[in-house]
Amino acid sequence: MLIDGDKLIRQQFRIREKAEITFEDGRQTTLAPVSRLPETDDESRRVSLAGNWQASRWPFSSGVEPLVAPDCDDGKWETLAQPGKVFYGDPEEDGSHTPDWNRVTLAHIDPEDGAVLRKRVSIPATWQGKRIHLRFNAVYPAGRFWLNGKYLGEHLSGLSPVEWDVTDLVKPGEDAVVAVRLLRRHAHVQLDMPRHALEFAGLAQEAFFHATEPVCIADYHLVNEVELKSLLGTLQGKVLIRNTTAAKKHIVLNLTLRNPRSGLIATVTKEADVGGGSDMSLPVTLKLKNAELWNDEFPNLYDVFLDLTVNGQERSRLAYRTGFRKFELKNQRPFLNGNPVKFRGVNHLTYHPEYGLHTPEAWLRQCLTLMKHANVNCIRTHFTGPKALANLCDELGIYLMQELPVDWGTHFIHDPEWVGPALHRLESLVRRDRHHPSVMVWSVGNENMPESAAVAEDGWNHLRIFDKLVKTLDPTRPTMFPPPGPANKIKGIFEVRHGDIADIHYSFKQIEEIRKTGKITNPNSWEADMKTLTRAEALKRGWSGVWFSSEYGIFNHQPDLLNAPYLLIINDLPEDPLCGKNSQQGFIDRMRREWGLMRDDPSCLGGAYFPWLCSGTGDNPWGWVRWGEDADWGVVTADLLPKPAFWALRVLFSPVQFSRRVIWKKGEKNIKVDLRNLYNQIDLKDCTLRVMMGKGGNYMGQMRMWKDIPVACAPGKKKTITIPLWNQPTREALESGAPIVCRCTVLDPTGFRPLTHDIIVVPEKRAKVDDIMPIGPDAIL
Repeated sequence: MLIDGDKLIRQQFRIREKAEITFEDGRQTTLAPVSRLPETDDESRRVSLAGNWQASRWPFSSGVEPLVAPDCDDGKWETLAQPGKVFYGDPEEDGSHTPDWNRVTLAHIDPEDGAVLRKRVSIPATWQGKRIHLRFNAVYPAGRFWLNGKYLGEHLSGLSPVEWDVTDLVKPGEDAVVAVRLLRRHAHVQLDMPRHALEFAGLAQEAFFHATEPVCIADYHLVNEVELKSLLGTLQGKVLIRNTTAAKKHIVLNLTLRNPRSGLIATVTKEADVGGGSDMSLPVTLKLKNAELWNDEFPNLYDVFLDLTVNGQERSRLAYRTGFRKFELKNQRPFLNGNPVKFRGVNHLTYHPEYGLHTPEAWLRQCLTLMKHANVNCIRTHFTGPKALANLCDELGIYLMQELPVDWGTHFIHDPEWVGPALHRLESLVRRDRHHPSVMVWSVGNENMPESAAVAEDGWNHLRIFDKLVKTLDPTRPTMFPPPGPANKIKGIFEVRHGDIADIHYSFKQIEEIRKTGKITNPNSWEADMKTLTRAEALKRGWSGVWFSSEYGIFNHQPDLLNAPYLLIINDLPEDPLCGKNSQQGFIDRMRREWGLMRDDPSCLGGAYFPWLCSGTGDNPWGWVRWGEDADWGVVTADLLPKPAFWALRVLFSPVQFSRRVIWKKGEKNIKVDLRNLYNQIDLKDCTLRVMMGKGGNYMGQMRMWKDIPVACAPGKKKTITIPLWNQPTREALESGAPIVCRCTVLDPTGFRPLTHDIIVVPEKRAKVDDIMPIGPDAIL
């Protein structure tokens, strides 16, 4: 009997405490509520728990209760910095000598293993009369929590936040003792992708106390819309006001939108009476003229302020940043702000070489800035990234395909027991990130498919439930369901059965199949019981006709291995291990083929190369490192140094593409060059095309003089441009029959250089058929 998804979703949204749900056939699942208040950035209302904590590791000399008691003497315990790692994988342990070792389920770790962490903090005396809350933004993989010896509860979701109202458990002006029973393993840990966490356990993100007024903003959901012709922006939705006092209160709510570049603001005011001990949902709408659009090239952000005024209490303010954009899947094509868009993406594994799953914001900014320098404009989080990641993507202009944690569900996706824990994660993380303009797509889980035909119907029903919950919380964004790649009897999967955007991993044979036949044949389960769907049937089901590859190009980028083409794995065209091809050339050849296919297909949103950076354990990135999945796949090192493949990726991801060679006919005073503009908003007329020319001979690539050439090409268009042969020595070289170099450097409107590209100009009498290179996947770069 299939689960009634609509009913279960309603139950998930209604519950206020953990609840066991029994289905009609007797099977069960556990629902856990998502309850947290919007956090303020007012430092006077926050007390951070970052810093030194005292730690006692399991096995304990006594039960847990004495260790979490306020008067426990922890002076001789280990002192550890949190957020950060308490446990991490041993780089000298390969698992072969550990009974039941399993990096996916952590079956080799005792369920009781972990630690008790304690920290004493002072609650500000100025918080007298306020409501006080304790929040952990992520404790990985799980924990149980106490405050002043009182048990608060457990949180078995390592990537999502948890919060309690602790007003009655603390006294302003006095100390409070926070204790966490850190768990290294729990029953549903596989949802949170521990295989890439390398047995990390600890506070992965910040924890803090924060204070609110007795009447406060308990929640809000404000949706941005923009009308492209008029640039009229709209911010509308609902704000939930909570009155925790016994008396009716009159409230004044101001919603303000401010342009930090011009200082211009728009504002609207709402007033209402909120009954004692009750909540009130206020609808709000705010209009903005001449909205500046957000995209990866111009990440224009606006400040949003929600100010609440109530007689007898301090005015409170919530603030966040937003951006106006219009992402559409129409006519089986992706568009952003009315123009074609292409996501030049990479997979991002949450990993820091020293701190594990804790990625400090300064380091994360450095990492993402390096991505921008590589012409990357998209991240697919290969498990849900920290809160700071979305903030930085908003600011820097990086499209975010936010993965929601339901990982590798082969053996559990059909089991109702796992549905409740999955729904909790989906709800929590969609609520956390749905106000970010950078979040473009909800990527629901990773490589999930039922283990057998006998349970397939349940498994697919559960995935449909996940899709519906996400769209109920956020109907403005599309979803996709990343499928498994080729394995066992399965040659590949083109996942069109769920979500708005089809997805494919590693093999592109199914793309060829649907193009040739108009049909898609996918496995119904890991037993390879195949089912065929026509393109028309998939579109009728709800597929937009747009596709994406959320993993492709996988390559063990060991920089020391210069001639190792066998490092390219899961490859439609495997390299001969004995061919001796340069490793970098093998990477370039594969990327030209796979990324070229995606780049040149207008129905393809893009792809996410796997991965940007690889997780590993070891104190020295230049020493011995044990990698998360046995390979150093990233294009940058753990300490953010670009590997050789970084530069190839940067060139191939350039938003401006030129011909590689052109033919010169005797007597011509210029050359004709094909180019393509893959920017979303930038017209090349607003860029600088700086041209240098080098004559033939030993110093062919050495140049000094340059000339700026006028060029114009609208976003998403191709064009043939004329470049004068303005350098006399180069004309003489061509007349003599020698090839020359035309070096083209593109500078965008900010002065950033996405590309320097050499075009080889070949005299006609020396030209071969291969020198005629029109724009196409094999011709560009």
